[in-house]
Amino acid sequence: MSSEQRVKLLHQQFEVYKEMNEQVSNPTESLQYYRQLSTIDKQKYIEIFYGRNWKYRQNLFDIVKNNQHVFKHHHLEESTREEQRYHSFQAMRHFHQKLGVTYDIFLSDPNIVTITSVAMYSFDPAVCVKFGVHFSLYTKTILNLGTDKHKQYFENAQTLTDIGSFSLTELGHGSNVRQIQTTAVYDKETQTFIINTPTDLATKFWIGATANLANMTVVFAQLYIDGKQYGVHAFLVEIRDKTNHNVKSGITIGDCGPKNGLNGIDNGFLIFKNVRVPVANMLDKFATVTPSGEFKTSIEDPDKRFAVQLASLSGGRIILTYYGAITSLNALTIGIRYAAIRKQFGLPGEKEQSILEYPLTQLRLIVPLASTLVYIIAAKAINNLWDTTQNNVFNPNKMAEIHALSSVLKGKFATFANKVILECRQILGGHGYHSFNRLGVMLQDQDINNTWEGDSNVLIQQTLKFCMDQKNKFVNDQKPIQYNSLKFLETFKVKSIKFQKDEDYLCPKNIQYLLEYKLDKQLNDFMQDLTNNLNNNDMLKSWNLSFAFKGQQISNSYADLYCFQQWQELNVKNDSVLETAFQIWCLTLLENEIELYKNNEFNISDATVKRLLLKFSNQLKDEAIGIIDALAPPDEILGSIFGSSDGDIYNKFLQKIYSGKNTFQKVPWWEQIHNK
Repeated sequence: MSSEQRVKLLHQQFEVYKEMNEQVSNPTESLQYYRQLSTIDKQKYIEIFYGRNWKYRQNLFDIVKNNQHVFKHHHLEESTREEQRYHSFQAMRHFHQKLGVTYDIFLSDPNIVTITSVAMYSFDPAVCVKFGVHFSLYTKTILNLGTDKHKQYFENAQTLTDIGSFSLTELGHGSNVRQIQTTAVYDKETQTFIINTPTDLATKFWIGATANLANMTVVFAQLYIDGKQYGVHAFLVEIRDKTNHNVKSGITIGDCGPKNGLNGIDNGFLIFKNVRVPVANMLDKFATVTPSGEFKTSIEDPDKRFAVQLASLSGGRIILTYYGAITSLNALTIGIRYAAIRKQFGLPGEKEQSILEYPLTQLRLIVPLASTLVYIIAAKAINNLWDTTQNNVFNPNKMAEIHALSSVLKGKFATFANKVILECRQILGGHGYHSFNRLGVMLQDQDINNTWEGDSNVLIQQTLKFCMDQKNKFVNDQKPIQYNSLKFLETFKVKSIKFQKDEDYLCPKNIQYLLEYKLDKQLNDFMQDLTNNLNNNDMLKSWNLSFAFKGQQISNSYADLYCFQQWQELNVKNDSVLETAFQIWCLTLLENEIELYKNNEFNISDATVKRLLLKFSNQLKDEAIGIIDALAPPDEILGSIFGSSDGDIYNKFLQKIYSGKNTFQKVPWWEQIHNK
């Protein structure tokens, strides 16, 4: 079919569709109807949920909108993996040129980088991660672990003269960093470190920006001097020659192969064979090796030294809390706008109604929207906490609470985002399976947040240990708890609360008590179970046995309490919409733990909780389009035809379908169909 014939057919189909559409419903009018129901102040919501630096978010959006030739959504173009990688590199370089966020600006206010990164993630997680691998992992590691001698490497990274990667994870070790197998043996005669990959399991694997892009990397390896091991340290290694991009001698670089998502990132593997690097290439802020081979350190305790060296990596885990919450918002933007537009069923002889009017749809979309608002505030709070404590990054006491919170919130919000995306996919029905809605790609790209920066199921043990240690220090050693999130443990007492009327289920003081009660009870139960297991097992086995059933929920309870605390600090009691959203979230907490509370003599009615959820989700439904209009990214960043802000989804969808290069093409192997 010629291009002229295709255009003619396209025009004819649109005319037919237009007539039918006017007879049945007008999607644009449907969305506008719900838009007019909203009473919120959009600018106020932007400032509440994105903070004082919201303009930097808008700045990034404007860069994308004004440079559409560079910033492309691969799920709309059916791009190959190679094309996605090239486009993400182009986008990374373009952002670097246009954003104007210098290192001095970062030092003056790290939150600027945080809010910009979150905005970039909404556009394309692969571009955001590519940016993060270079600047947050490679460059910041040089800054945090290096000294004056490494200044040139830092400046090269800042200007993209060098492009770096971060070689920590190995084929056989990820979360257990202390047991990585790559070696760095010091050679006194040449004053070099000889880096080797001694086994297949020591292969550096999943290293972002390595398969195609990076010319430099930070390698984490076990340091050996005269046969003695000194633990894990970081080394700068040139892996490609900048003059021709050839791989350096002694290094093997390969592609990790196809993945389930994030195909714009060139994950690669690295194998080292007697690769020599100068002694000056050891990042030696906390430990160094003299030319004569003497190991010197400012932190004698190897456990503390190891913890300090990895402390700066917490930033990656903390920003992921924001990514999970924002991904949920973006998915709900698509799902809720579609539900407002999509008409299905109705009384005989009456017009079909938007599926957003059905109570079941409201439970599936509006209830998660309320939770998402609470989670964005919590993510903003912990990121602000991190951004304002950069000077204490190497102080274990200062960072303990941040580490415990990020260890659970990262996984909690990622898991929640997965569920939200799947729910929205199903809300779209058959259209939910089309690439043009972005939900499938969104799920593939975001699911890794459960794994990298620490496996979520492993990390929550850090959170549990923190909570348990604070309680033990107060109970056993009579030491005051210095962290606000657990301060209640000093004065907590079990008391009776009666739930007799609706107001009792919505009272913040009641919800706060129940959250504190749950966490305190679960801690007590876990510690008792651990004590019982220690009668017959060693500590490691006892811990693992107790954790499997009694430990996991404690971290989630701590996360819920933190989210509650941060929303209370927000103090939005004069905003009835946000108060309704918070009440919905609180009701979901009661619903999720109804058996626990019933079994401990709280007279909470399951029927009342469900009735109130239906009531308040129906109320918030009228504000939903206004909320997502304020908080969601523009169409050019969202990249979803089915989430279009003007509601004209069917015209756009058909136009995109009809303009596809293979839409009307006869298959070249057609003869095989008819010739048996």
